[in-house]
Amino acid sequence: MPLGHWEILRRQLGEVIDPEEFKLWIDPLRPVESDGPGLVLACPNAFHRTWLRDHHLPRLRQLARQIDPEFKVTLAVLPGGQPGGQGRPAVARQLTLPSLGLDHPQLNSRYRFENYIAGGGNEYACAAAKAMANGQSFFGGALYLVSGTGLGKSHLTQAIGHHVLDGERPCRVSYLTAEDFANQMISALRAKRMEQFKDRFRRGCDVLLLEEVPFLAGKDKTQEELVYTLDALANAGKRIIFTGNQPPAQIKNLGRRLRSRLDGSVTVPIEPPDHQTRVRILRSEAQRLGVVSPVEPLELLAEAISGDVRRLISALNGMAARSALTGRPMDLALAAEVAGQLATELRRLSPERIRDEVARAYGLEPALLSGKSRKKEVTGPRNIAMYLCRRHTDSSLKSIGGLFNRDHSTVMYGVDKIDRLLAQDQKLAGQLRYIEQRLGLG
Repeated sequence: MPLGHWEILRRQLGEVIDPEEFKLWIDPLRPVESDGPGLVLACPNAFHRTWLRDHHLPRLRQLARQIDPEFKVTLAVLPGGQPGGQGRPAVARQLTLPSLGLDHPQLNSRYRFENYIAGGGNEYACAAAKAMANGQSFFGGALYLVSGTGLGKSHLTQAIGHHVLDGERPCRVSYLTAEDFANQMISALRAKRMEQFKDRFRRGCDVLLLEEVPFLAGKDKTQEELVYTLDALANAGKRIIFTGNQPPAQIKNLGRRLRSRLDGSVTVPIEPPDHQTRVRILRSEAQRLGVVSPVEPLELLAEAISGDVRRLISALNGMAARSALTGRPMDLALAAEVAGQLATELRRLSPERIRDEVARAYGLEPALLSGKSRKKEVTGPRNIAMYLCRRHTDSSLKSIGGLFNRDHSTVMYGVDKIDRLLAQDQKLAGQLRYIEQRLGLG
């Protein structure tokens, strides 16, 4: 098959597919040379292949037949999970050695103070974050934000980063999770680059934003290195912001020295927003989406959905989509319909069904998600499944942990990790939307 056919197909697809969707799903594809007359497209992973098969493969094949009636398109996942594993890659890819960290932190452009709706439940946390961002010394040098999933820890943390970077004084900000810190430390040890690793955080950082601190439980060597880093930053008068789903006193298997440093920070809880704050969040989101809605339907949604702000916004998105597709007004009847459907789905969906659907989407056996494997291709889907169980069912952490053979703190960590990644990984967000559609949630 002439490789030029793929370029023709790409151009034709670009004319009929939304640019953002093209970037997420078509750009990663790589044609692989094969012995047959058709086109084999290598997908990054099994999930990617499944999504393309369900959404774009018929269109691909139709366009291909217009080029050559005998031209067939096949989707494949090559060994290793990346295009160009075994087999002969048709497009060479330049490889670079990973650096120890980014010079510019990956901050979500929307996660700024001006986009954060403060009110009952989160006013104290918002005020504390702004004080830390402005360098007010009465807070000392460290702040610890603690809350459940979807309540704004990452938003406030990244808002601090944006505020500092936008200031007049040059400032070096490091934003990462505790897992990132641990992984970068391991990489530095293996590459014999620990001095560079230490310099980056101890002497090359003015503000450290460290999310998901409970991940470090039981990781003694990483805790020890972090303690030295925190001491160096504190002695230099630098600012440190931690987040976690548990306050320091409740994190098990935390070393005495690290616990002492965390206890010395100002711990601020973020509570679920009250009714009026939920209404204001919905009004702000509706304005961002360009949706015109009376306040009464928004109040109904705010009354029906409490807790997770992401679920609240998801309900608004669903309501707006129905209105746009059916021509129905954004009124109380539509709001009641959406709220009622969400309540029904929460009762109907079982964690087992979610686990099985996630496994199917990623080309895995459900038993793998409940097994002991710690391979990346299993832990990622497992965290997604736990996140969806927590978000779309009323199952307890203990119950979800039982299904996946994990303790409740591991479930909390996995849920929080997906919640944070969704803010900056559009591809992951697209995968989640696809799975939710398969579950009848969208």
